[in-house]
Amino acid sequence: MKQAMVLLALFSFTDLFAQEASPGKTRFVLGLSGPELFHAGLTHRIGDFSQFGFSAGAGPSWGMIWTSINLEHRLYLGKPSEKSNQKTYFFRQGSTFFPSATESSRHFTVNLTVGKDFLFSKIRNGLTVDVGVFYLPDTEEASIMLIRSVNLAPALRFQFYFSL
Repeated sequence: MKQAMVLLALFSFTDLFAQEASPGKTRFVLGLSGPELFHAGLTHRIGDFSQFGFSAGAGPSWGMIWTSINLEHRLYLGKPSEKSNQKTYFFRQGSTFFPSATESSRHFTVNLTVGKDFLFSKIRNGLTVDVGVFYLPDTEEASIMLIRSVNLAPALRFQFYFSL
């Protein structure tokens, strides 16, 4: 009986330690990006290959505050990190809704980026950097357009994440 108690205690301790070293599935995110602006939200990782996220953002613009609501999905690719045993390279697809837009065609963007999760020493926290393009209709005249004929603008994001 005593041996069973010691074994149970060891398994419990090992289980607690494994949970502490786990990267975490649900994360709080805080970042700066185009088109998501200064944003905060939540993401949830499903397995090793897929993550869904939601965030809300805001940024200053000529005498007003520009707001955004963002949805995203990440498809993780490549080999798992030795540190976290999860993949860190991803292809992100998303959409941003701008409630403040005055023209109905400029309410939604489509975002496509590639990026990487950089783990901090505490693997439950880190930094995400991704780069790509976003499509916003009727913006041919904007100064930051990459390809004016198809309304593609550069997308760049720096986002900190903290596991809950």
